[in-house]
Amino acid sequence: MPLHLEGIWIPIVTPFRDDAIDHAALTRLARYLTAAGISGFVAGATTGEGALLSMDEQAAVFDTLRHAAPHLPVVLGVSSASTAAAAHQATTLAALHPDGLLVTPPSYVRPTQLGVQKHFEAVADAAPHAPIIVYSIPYRTGVTVEVETLQTLAQQGCVVGIKECGGDIARMLRLIHDTPLQVLSGDDGMNFSALCLGAHGTIAASAHILPHWHVRMHNLLRQGELARARQIAVALHPITQLLFAEPNPSPLKALLAETGHLAADVRLPFVPVSDALRRRLVIALDTLQRAEAALMTDA
Repeated sequence: MPLHLEGIWIPIVTPFRDDAIDHAALTRLARYLTAAGISGFVAGATTGEGALLSMDEQAAVFDTLRHAAPHLPVVLGVSSASTAAAAHQATTLAALHPDGLLVTPPSYVRPTQLGVQKHFEAVADAAPHAPIIVYSIPYRTGVTVEVETLQTLAQQGCVVGIKECGGDIARMLRLIHDTPLQVLSGDDGMNFSALCLGAHGTIAASAHILPHWHVRMHNLLRQGELARARQIAVALHPITQLLFAEPNPSPLKALLAETGHLAADVRLPFVPVSDALRRRLVIALDTLQRAEAALMTDA
């Protein structure tokens, strides 16, 4: 079945207690987000601390999400820098029958564009029945996947979409209009702008918080209600900035803990959020919740 990358997708956090995955909390969180009208989940990627999960843990997270939200698509993260390791991970995860794989380019080694292309071709060959989404996040990987490389991969049928975190409006415009890829914005501060440019949707860590606001904003834009959608985007901007004031997902987990969804535990090398930022997050959320009735009515 084709993978439709539309709407608001959640790169869901991985809840921990005593360094073990808290599957009960993951189930509750997934059901809460599903009820808000999100379009799908990405599991075991950046926000889900995917680089710190074993493949057995990734499989367990996937199983929990399938049971908690059986009607929503689930995409799994592949982040190995070694092409052989990424291909092995893709083969192993594809056997679980996810709806797709979100694959980063090989980090640190700084390959040529031909090397990047060959990396994605190898991963696609290793998981021929799993749609591949490119995870473009150069500030983490040190690698840019050029538009021309993406065009080649799309023409070959190796990739179907891209999560774009480059922070570049001109590049976003080219991805949307010069490639056949389904484009999802993954840079939370640019999500509104990307949707206005024509992006198909977002993969938004910040949409864990007030997810129905994000869904409403997307729907309003699809209906041509720019001014009303912008009201929501402007209101969300301060808390979105705070959620990335320290390394993701520590601030997000701290706020989800404050709202009773899960424990704030993270795995090293992540550390808990500072007390100062936690207080600012709580205040920002309280401000939004107090304004919600008026804003969502107006919207």
